[in-house]
Amino acid sequence: MSEDPAQALAAVVPPELRELLRGRQLVLTRPVGGPHAGRHASTRAGLGDQFRGHIPYTPGDDPRRIDWRAVARRDRLVLRQTDSEDALATVLLIDASGGMAYGTGPGNKQRHAAAIAGAIAHLALRQGDRVGFACGRDGALELAQLRPHGGAPRLAALAQALLREPTGTCPWPALIAAAAPALPRRSLVLLFSDLLDPDPADPDSDARLLHDLAALRSRGHDVVLVQVLHRDELQFPWSGRDLWRFEDPRGAREPREGHAPSLRAAYLERLGAHLSRLEHGCADAGLHLHRCVSDQPLTAALLGLLARLAGRPQPAEARP
Repeated sequence: MSEDPAQALAAVVPPELRELLRGRQLVLTRPVGGPHAGRHASTRAGLGDQFRGHIPYTPGDDPRRIDWRAVARRDRLVLRQTDSEDALATVLLIDASGGMAYGTGPGNKQRHAAAIAGAIAHLALRQGDRVGFACGRDGALELAQLRPHGGAPRLAALAQALLREPTGTCPWPALIAAAAPALPRRSLVLLFSDLLDPDPADPDSDARLLHDLAALRSRGHDVVLVQVLHRDELQFPWSGRDLWRFEDPRGAREPREGHAPSLRAAYLERLGAHLSRLEHGCADAGLHLHRCVSDQPLTAALLGLLARLAGRPQPAEARP
């Protein structure tokens, strides 16, 4: 894989999405507190464009910072204070399990998730932020690129990881536990997954996943769950009197056989309850849930995610 950022981006992000990235920025609702200069509003005062307030002048301060208009109103020397602009650390946690391999062509879940993840990484790196990522694949962790760094090699490494075949299971508890100590202060954490069955070995896997992510949120990180689903998973389109056999693409659960009408009602009821628990759990824990459907245009999916991160209403075309 070439380390040229344009080639790395082209490997996972289709042309229509690359065109959308022109002139776009990754903006967060809240200020960040990173240790490096960047383009995000900071929690501390410093050199920037956003007015923060005035502080009294004391001997030794830089006289160029005196706000003479304010002095005329107050009849005393004051300094104009602005917000610093800091770099953001963005960490992508990627489900590379066999479940993400479902779908053909552009509707493939992994391709959809990879395009959005690659686009977010490109925006972050282009504006001087740092990016880290980790994958869960075939029951193992891929952590070599977890600590955030900048530069073209990071985008090339991400593209290479995203192009590998999803297989097996994603060990979410271990992945989050490994990521937690590697996160810089006030990071942006984006989790890419279908979130349908986080840990087949744990009957309470949904609650545990939300608990672990809420712990990251309590440490000051912004946590966004990007849920990528296939239309088949939402609608269960199979019908007829034939006997169907459904296999777990991760190999973690036994196959299910039955007639579609008898399976459909129970499946949709369980799916609705699961999605509702996920939505309410995220709301209660202060986590952001952004749901995409893999047949949705990628441009709409990305615009919706950027709007959510910036605290703006999602465009109508961005809603799945």
